[in-house]
Amino acid sequence: MNSTGPEDPLNGGRTTAGVVRVGDTVRRPQGAHSPFVHRLLFELGARGCVFAPRFLGIDDQKREILSYLPGEVPGQLGAFSDSQLDAAARLLRALHDATPESPLRGIDEVVCHGDASPCNAVFLHGMPYAWIDFDSAHPGSRSDDLGYAAWLWLDIGNDDYAARMQARRLSRFFAAYGAANRVDPTQSILEAQEKLCRRGGVHQDWARQCRLWTLKHRTVLQASP
Repeated sequence: MNSTGPEDPLNGGRTTAGVVRVGDTVRRPQGAHSPFVHRLLFELGARGCVFAPRFLGIDDQKREILSYLPGEVPGQLGAFSDSQLDAAARLLRALHDATPESPLRGIDEVVCHGDASPCNAVFLHGMPYAWIDFDSAHPGSRSDDLGYAAWLWLDIGNDDYAARMQARRLSRFFAAYGAANRVDPTQSILEAQEKLCRRGGVHQDWARQCRLWTLKHRTVLQASP
């Protein structure tokens, strides 16, 4: 499929370089993981899932073509209301619930988004309604994705938020997902933080500081709000 119309750079969130909007489509450079992502998005589209872009093919510049999702993408982590956090948790649950029958999950529980942060969520009328940037999607467990998402959506490790308030928000986030009393929220966050620490890269120091904060306040975070 050829490009038709002007190309407008998309700069929301932490966008991959070279992402542009062309009409009602988005064009993105491909990567080594793109075939997996394309199969996942095709499956989600075939199931009628509206919380992810549809994969529409490859253009003449070898870029993937995705449907454009209207709305805004946060540029950074930040303060979100209880209702926004509830919506984010339910949105992640919807993605997971759509994948248990997918052959892409292999022997694992579901297909994870892999980077379900606010910076990869599209907001419309102030509420998150869709995920974008599935470049880190992979087979895994619900708790893997959920712990990482809770860490970033609540900004666990930020001293601007008191531990007692985070305990309440954390309990609410897992309850909105439907994982209350089934997953240890604090432990799942610590595991997500440890994985990012081991991975290295530009976010390693930040992940290490967040993990130290979580360990310091672990007793409060695990207490009933």
